[in-house]
Amino acid sequence: MITQVRSIVPETVKPEYTRYTPTNGKKPDGADFGVDGWLFALPGETLGGVRFSQAMYAAFQVSERGALFWRVREVGGERRQVGSDSTTRKGALAVNTVAQQREKAAAPATRDPGARTHDAAWRMAAEDGERSQVSATMTKRLERMRAGQLAALPTVAEIRMAYPLAGGGATLRLMTAEGSTAERHMIPLTERGAAGRENDPAGIYLDTITDGANTEGLKIAAGWHLMRLGFNYARGAAWAPYTGSASSEAQWKEWAPMLPEGHRWPHTVRVAITATAEHLAYIDRAYGPAPELPDLPTGVSAQPSGPRSWQICYANRRFWQLSYWPRMGGDVWTLYADPARTKSLARAASPGELLATIPARDAEAQARAAVRKSY
Repeated sequence: MITQVRSIVPETVKPEYTRYTPTNGKKPDGADFGVDGWLFALPGETLGGVRFSQAMYAAFQVSERGALFWRVREVGGERRQVGSDSTTRKGALAVNTVAQQREKAAAPATRDPGARTHDAAWRMAAEDGERSQVSATMTKRLERMRAGQLAALPTVAEIRMAYPLAGGGATLRLMTAEGSTAERHMIPLTERGAAGRENDPAGIYLDTITDGANTEGLKIAAGWHLMRLGFNYARGAAWAPYTGSASSEAQWKEWAPMLPEGHRWPHTVRVAITATAEHLAYIDRAYGPAPELPDLPTGVSAQPSGPRSWQICYANRRFWQLSYWPRMGGDVWTLYADPARTKSLARAASPGELLATIPARDAEAQARAAVRKSY
């Protein structure tokens, strides 16, 4: 008869957390416990005559497939992970898993070693399977988001004239096959736009390109915007007049005498468009895994601190933050001086350019510190 033993851990444990960081002296040694996290202890107990000592654990975040997950690992011993990854810290604590491990170890050894080995192998395989499921779930989520972005890509570009009494300007609108338009795809062609907005250096926003008419100047302006947004005209497509609703056409007929002579039509033109290879590559980067960092300079280490960010350390004494932002026209890597990423130090098109400056930045910081000490 096998005596059943039950751990008291699930009923009694209320972990008290101690925060650890790379600089407060409480972080466990090694790279198995993330950049920072929380320490907590589970009490000792005796089960079936077997004594289990109090154990310390670390709860920390890891970055996989462009998302953050919580993981719990025992501090000391073999540093094995306890339980499976979770999207919340509470879900990753795995108190029940610790209890089950103790119960199995304390059960009378009535089964042969081969059976125990088989159970251990099965348990490890199950835990690996759970981690794989988390990764697979995030992969599927990113794939759905990517598919949604591709399905929402505009397929039609339209230049629409404003009514004369509204100023006679013109607007470029990019639409999906269903006719929907995102706010970023509503672009005034005859205005300078909001402060900080990119403008064509050729000055195509000047009102003289239209004079209240749908001129070739508007089409040139629209083409520049399409190129900047990562779209091109579909093969064989050209701007062509578009007839709107009956009420819209009746209104334009009423306003026609107010338009300049010879420019009473067309008030709206459309053309079929397609996303460029650059735009499609951008979507792949935006909804794909985070890029790998290149070989690090001597003395430099890097640990993931977010979906697209890393904590950079030099000689175990000074820290920076590195972030990656996929963008049309060229991805951006930024080096920050603080974990909150409020003080930007430099930007580059590749991480290697920024990582190569880390030793020199550390030397400069040490020199400044030495000068302050001399005073």
